Amino acid sequence: MVFNARDTRYRRSNSPLRVDAVQILRRWFVVIAAITCLAIASITPPFQAADEYLHFYRAYQISTGQLIPDRQVGPCSGYSNDFTNELCLGGSLPRSLLVTVRQASAEDLRFDATRKQDFASLRRLWSLPLNPDDRRFLKFNTTGLHAPIGYVPQAIGIAIGRSVSPIISPISGLPTLPPIALMYCGRLANVLIWMICIYLAMRLAPEFTLGWLAIGLLPMALFQASSLSADVCTNGLACLLVALVVRYRSRPWESSIVPWLLSILTALFAVSKLAYAPMALLLLLIPARSFFPLCSRPHCTLCRWLWLSATGFLSIASVFTWSQIVDQIYVSLHPDLDPAAQIARILADPLGFTAIAIATLTANAPHYLHQFIGVFGWLDTPLPTLHVAGYAIALTLAVMFGQTGGNLLDQPVRPWRKRDRLIAALALGGSIGLLCVLAYLWNIVGIDRIGGIQGRYFIPLAPLLLPIFSRSQSVVNLRSLTTGAISLAIISGASTITILVQRYYAIGS
Repeated sequence: MVFNARDTRYRRSNSPLRVDAVQILRRWFVVIAAITCLAIASITPPFQAADEYLHFYRAYQISTGQLIPDRQVGPCSGYSNDFTNELCLGGSLPRSLLVTVRQASAEDLRFDATRKQDFASLRRLWSLPLNPDDRRFLKFNTTGLHAPIGYVPQAIGIAIGRSVSPIISPISGLPTLPPIALMYCGRLANVLIWMICIYLAMRLAPEFTLGWLAIGLLPMALFQASSLSADVCTNGLACLLVALVVRYRSRPWESSIVPWLLSILTALFAVSKLAYAPMALLLLLIPARSFFPLCSRPHCTLCRWLWLSATGFLSIASVFTWSQIVDQIYVSLHPDLDPAAQIARILADPLGFTAIAIATLTANAPHYLHQFIGVFGWLDTPLPTLHVAGYAIALTLAVMFGQTGGNLLDQPVRPWRKRDRLIAALALGGSIGLLCVLAYLWNIVGIDRIGGIQGRYFIPLAPLLLPIFSRSQSVVNLRSLTTGAISLAIISGASTITILVQRYYAIGS
């Protein structure tokens, strides 16, 4: 069976107005995201995103080519304390990185909104040389367990910063860029990768342009993109995975390399954060007919299942390999943590754990929603409730009613059937369930609630809402919504920037 453009089961749109609106929204996304992210990256003081200093250490280590952190007993340094005989996971890094983290502000800004950033500390850091030969073992027990894929953009940015040092040194008077400059290089690289991922998603699946715009300009996603967080790469890969599936469930592969690129992307996404591995179920939405003419028509079904099997094997092998590495380097964060005992408890009473997970999710749903939209810093800088409510409504409308009637290439677009929505819902439910399981492993044995789940962990799952809840037929005139969508995005970005300025700087005092 091949695609038939005359088949009434498919929809196509020839409207030049819709095409113009999609292109306008794409361009405005780039403009708004670039301006907002650059402002956030500049305004947010160093290491004032959650765990950003730990991400900095890990990204710097990877930028030197070391993908697996070291585990040792001996002297090491944490955020504010030095240890003489401690089991640590981390690496021997320039001591200036530690100095930069500890002296980024005159007082600890975390968790206290009354404390503000002082400019004198920042000026001193810009004159601090890297001194790569003066080293200290730095401790990052948590981010050291993350797969390197999440730090590729930041590591590239930091590596570029180090490589351009000979060019800039005559101007700066330093032999290398200071660590604070390398931190900003990593932030800018994260901004770039987020913008590229969302822009590509808009290109690949333009029928969901409004949805991509709402997800791509989510205040929390922009804040993360403007930091060194490893979640940015995971969020971007999630969007690309969904966009590629949406594209190729309605059209054949353009090249024989495309399905294998999707296989690699799926494996990288699975290993970046294991909790989202169930999203690979979306590949089942790509029909056998998409493999024609790569395969002869009678063999398309066989080709599809061989490809799905190969992709599954690659993903499982990637996750298994990194899991084995983690088993070798794992360092417990607390003496009462026992992941093996937690797993045994879950297996012994799966219904009891399900009840705990449901109780945790329902009790904390308002907090998760607020954090999903925007709670910045070290979870100490929330957006106003009105902003959160307004963005939640806008996102809901974009997801449910924002699908247009076809793609820009006038290709037939298959309507979303109940089976398709069910598979996407299973991917969503499976990911939430696995997220609860993995979070539970980091809790004390026997606890009756799951701690550690944050609203930002649901950002990679947001693209799944597009196929699950979108209408089967277009119900909006995209062009009529363009001005409103752009205006709301600008207001949201301006509000986000204002909140951060008020939080970190003593304006008018």
